[in-house]
Amino acid sequence: MNRVIACIDSSPCIHALAEAAAWIADRTKRELVLLQVLDYYPASYHLGEISGVIGFESNAMLLKELAELEQKQSELALDYSNNLLSHISEVIEEKYGITPIKIQEKGDFLEQSFNVLNENDIAIIGRVGERSAEKHKSLGSNVENFIRGARCTVLTVGETFKPPTRFIFAYEDSQTCKEMMYRVAKSDLLRTLQCHLLYVGDHPEILDIPAQYLREAGLDVVVEYRFGDVAENILDYQQQHQIQLIVLGAYSRSKVKQFFLGSITTNIFRNSVVPLLVAK
Repeated sequence: MNRVIACIDSSPCIHALAEAAAWIADRTKRELVLLQVLDYYPASYHLGEISGVIGFESNAMLLKELAELEQKQSELALDYSNNLLSHISEVIEEKYGITPIKIQEKGDFLEQSFNVLNENDIAIIGRVGERSAEKHKSLGSNVENFIRGARCTVLTVGETFKPPTRFIFAYEDSQTCKEMMYRVAKSDLLRTLQCHLLYVGDHPEILDIPAQYLREAGLDVVVEYRFGDVAENILDYQQQHQIQLIVLGAYSRSKVKQFFLGSITTNIFRNSVVPLLVAK
């Protein structure tokens, strides 16, 4: 079954993320999964690495006490995680009538998340994680790596979420973008929204075929041509028309697919005030 995977933590994005996940699950009839990864390890996890350099009994006793203390902290972190998952699950069930599945893993966030995700999932992650929020960062350190490494479509959400009625599909003449066009046409989420097909470049006729294809697939399509910097034009168009979602291609290492280079996607991601859907 296709799923919506909400990556839960105690960041400022938590409620907006839950809203987005529940809205998508409700609209697409996907299974909703709340995923939380605990990356907290007690000191005892590392004792084996340093036991060979312990030379005094007092040091060994201090390390033992430290291990016991951090073991207790680990247990408290687990209790907090359970309470957070239960709270978000109750909020979603009360508002949307959806009972989420809860998955709790322990270890590295990226590694554990990638193990859970399937190709047909829609993963949702907050722009800022709990640790980045503590450091007052506007962008979480794991987010870009998550987008790069996830094998499924990823939606990033800030501290607020408004259900979109329209989205920008930034298009260029490349195989990657053509494949995205097919995915947009079949998407159980995007095909129900108005599509603003945006091209930035010198050959506006490039949009003739994708516009026709998407319309024949049943989408409501608005065509827009722009010239100049790609990222700036996408962000300007979003702000001018108050569009609630931007759809982009995944990061690419190919120099041929310049539109989808990490620098452009990252620029839009860092400066966008609305959710960004990165299609895979």
